[in-house]
Amino acid sequence: MNRKAALAKVHIGKKTLGWDEDTYRLVLHSRYGVASAAKLKDGDLADLCDHFQRQGVKFSRPKKQPARDRRRFYRIPNSTPYADQKRYICALWAKLGYDMDKLDARVKKQFSVEKLAWLHDQADLQTLAKDLYTRCKKRELDPEPQ
Repeated sequence: MNRKAALAKVHIGKKTLGWDEDTYRLVLHSRYGVASAAKLKDGDLADLCDHFQRQGVKFSRPKKQPARDRRRFYRIPNSTPYADQKRYICALWAKLGYDMDKLDARVKKQFSVEKLAWLHDQADLQTLAKDLYTRCKKRELDPEPQ
């Protein structure tokens, strides 16, 4: 384990156990004779992480949500301008395995429009479609409409 990760674990452990700064410093001083985790030797740092684990602290990251649980649909009404092109963008987005909830965030960041359904600039739609098409090609996914 690298030192930076071990120091991060120490701070996670401190927070998880609800230690205030005084308690934390007291433990460091009484167990290792230092006032800061940065001054711990590598072996002492590993020992402190083990101590936290024995106290019930979990250091594993939460698992990502499986793709099957992600939203797979994006409603584009027929009356929306460029509806077919927007549906194609949605199909590419889904084919890439991206979360549909993040499509609007991408549109907002890139084109300053709140939702894909409200994006009515043909050039912007083409830019987005080309980018997704290229990403599909790089991943060897078939980007052609079905």
